[in-house]
Amino acid sequence: MRGRDRFHKFKTVLDIVIRILRLFPRPALKYAWTLTDLLPDTAGVAMRYCLLKCLTLSCGDNVFVGRSVEIKYWERLRIGSNVSIHKQCYLDACGELQIDDDVSIAHQSSLISFQHSWENESLPIRDNPVVCSKIHIHRDVWIGCGCRILAGASIGSRSIVAAGAVVTRPVPSMTVAAGVPAKIIKSIRKEGHYERSVGT
Repeated sequence: MRGRDRFHKFKTVLDIVIRILRLFPRPALKYAWTLTDLLPDTAGVAMRYCLLKCLTLSCGDNVFVGRSVEIKYWERLRIGSNVSIHKQCYLDACGELQIDDDVSIAHQSSLISFQHSWENESLPIRDNPVVCSKIHIHRDVWIGCGCRILAGASIGSRSIVAAGAVVTRPVPSMTVAAGVPAKIIKSIRKEGHYERSVGT
């Protein structure tokens, strides 16, 4: 049975759990998030989904989150439907983070929506103010393992970010981005075939 089929089968039960969890204070729910790693696979996935619904700015249906995913600034995070975020990812939504429908983020990827400034030379860089910028992952995007999506970046719809890439600027729709820093290496035609981008 596919994940989305299981989700629809148990949606009524999940909705009841969500209503109960919303009676608890947010700090308790955030602490419960860390404890979900101790649950068996299916129970852990279900509880993490219910906690997402309570803690995030918005969260769609059928969202899979693996073990040891760390989230900062829950209240600035939007997640669509049919999204998968695999184990050991790090999501910092300080500058807002929006993940649209049908997005898959492979393990050990980081999405960080802030960066340090360094203009004040009288202070160490770590003590300079941080600058927050929104990250937007549009629908139908596949982010490979170990990627870094940095502040201000956006990934256009139906695009792929290759494993290990570091994205610092917008990635257009229907493209494949790879490298450090990420560059467009292919375009994806609507027929589903690949062609190399001119000039790469």
